[in-house]
Amino acid sequence: MLTSNRRWVFAILFALYLYFLLPATAVAFYELYHLTGFGPIYWGYSGFKAAGYYFGTWEYKLLTCALVAVVIVLIPTLVKKLRGA
Repeated sequence: MLTSNRRWVFAILFALYLYFLLPATAVAFYELYHLTGFGPIYWGYSGFKAAGYYFGTWEYKLLTCALVAVVIVLIPTLVKKLRGA
């Protein structure tokens, strides 16, 4: 089962983003809201703030990040095999 290097890099970067940068995304949305004053951006801040807090306190955070990386790598390969290509 050979997968592209780009998919591996994307999977690892996304898992690292989930593990380390989810709360920082909330801060970015907060600052962007105050720069623009656009209301829906504040909803994004609220969602990322809650996700960052609850995901950060969850005991399966590392396992979830690893599984997300594995899923990103394996799902396209499995779909390609099922299509017969």
